[in-house]
Amino acid sequence: MKRKLCLALALIGVLAALSAATPQPRFITFSAKGKHGIYLRDLKISEVSLFVDDRPVKVSYLGYKNVETAFAFVLENSKRTAPYVVTSPVWGPVNPIDQIRYQLSSGYFNHLVKQGVVMISEFSTERRLLQDFTDDEFLLEDAINRMTPNSIEVSIDEPEVGRAFGYGLERLRNRPEKRKVLILMTTTVDQETYKNMEEYQEMLRRHDIDLYVISFAARNISGPGVTFAQTMSTTFFRNIVHETGGQLYLTGEYTKVSQFMDDLKTRLQNSYTIGFYATPGDEEAEHSIRIVARDEKVEVTCRKKMVF
Repeated sequence: MKRKLCLALALIGVLAALSAATPQPRFITFSAKGKHGIYLRDLKISEVSLFVDDRPVKVSYLGYKNVETAFAFVLENSKRTAPYVVTSPVWGPVNPIDQIRYQLSSGYFNHLVKQGVVMISEFSTERRLLQDFTDDEFLLEDAINRMTPNSIEVSIDEPEVGRAFGYGLERLRNRPEKRKVLILMTTTVDQETYKNMEEYQEMLRRHDIDLYVISFAARNISGPGVTFAQTMSTTFFRNIVHETGGQLYLTGEYTKVSQFMDDLKTRLQNSYTIGFYATPGDEEAEHSIRIVARDEKVEVTCRKKMVF
C-alpha cells in the first residue's frame, strides 16, 4: 500500500512539474507610429521582434484589425459624474456621464463590434450590468440610452474605484478573445483604492488586459480644502495605465469631449496584437517586455512588464 501511495505521489509530482513547464500563450497589444506620428497599418510578422528580459522570443501570432477583441466599458454614474438631475448640452451645465453617453450613443460602437464584443456596466456605491458582451450595436446604444443620471443617490460613501476596476478585470480575464480592453470612466480615486495601487499593477502584469482611463478630475489641484483623492488621482491612474501601454485621458486637458473620445477610438482601431509562448519557471516571476517594429526609429507603445 505504501509503495502504491509513493508511486501515486511521484506521478502527481511529475505531472505537476510538466504542467508548470508547459508553455502558455500570452498576448500583447501594441501600437506603432512612424514619421510624423502616423500609425503604421501594414506591419508583417517578419517585421516585429519581441524581447523578453532582453532576449529574443519567437512571435507566433500577429493580428491587426482582425483580432478577436472583448471591450468592457465601466462607467461611473454617481453624484460625482451626475450632479444635475437634468442637463442640456445647449442650454446649461452638463453632467460628465451625459457627455460620455452622448458620444457612445452616436455610432461609437459601430467599429468596435466589427472587432468583437462589448460590455457596458455602471457603478456608484454599487455596480450594475447594463449590457453583457454582445456584437449588437443597437443593444449597446439602447443600454446607454436607458441610463439615468444618478444625481439623487443618498449615500455618504464615495464610489470605490478599485471595486469597479476589479469587476472589469474579472469579467474580462477568462474571456476567450486574444485581445481584451477595459475602458474605465471615473473622477478621482478613493483612498482605499490608492493604498492598493501596487496590487492592481500586479494584476495587470498577470493578465493580458489593456486599460484606458477617462478621468473627470480637475487639473493641477492644490490648496486648502483639496482632498487626498484629488491630489493623488493623476499619479494613481498614470501608474496603472502605464502597466498595459494604455492611455489616461484627463478631460481638463481637452476643449471638447469628442477630442479624447475620438483619440480613444483611433487607438482601439489601430493596435496590433502579438502572441508568443511563455514558459513559466518553478515560481512566477516578473519579466521585462520590449517590442521592435521594423526598426528602432518606429515609436512602439506597449506594456513593459509581465508576470508568468
